[in-house]
Amino acid sequence: MVDLKVDIGGLELKNPVTTASGTFGFGEEFTDFVDLDLLGGVFVKGLTLKHREGNDYPRMAETASGMLNVVGLQNKGIDYFIHDIYPRI
Repeated sequence: MVDLKVDIGGLELKNPVTTASGTFGFGEEFTDFVDLDLLGGVFVKGLTLKHREGNDYPRMAETASGMLNVVGLQNKGIDYFIHDIYPRI
């Protein structure tokens, strides 16, 4: 088998395949589609220290060239992530 390990500033990953921050949520949302254990790493969505509701609605607008969004980092905060999400992923 080919060794795909990579070293990024002292952090060794078993392969260079990682997710994109934000678009992959916390990873759990994609377990029906991809085995997370096969990935070199998972970059989770953005977090804030405290719970944040995000920006007021409307948060998205269609344009002739695509879509704009200003969700505003809606999340339950770092403590929620550490206690409820991190142990599962």
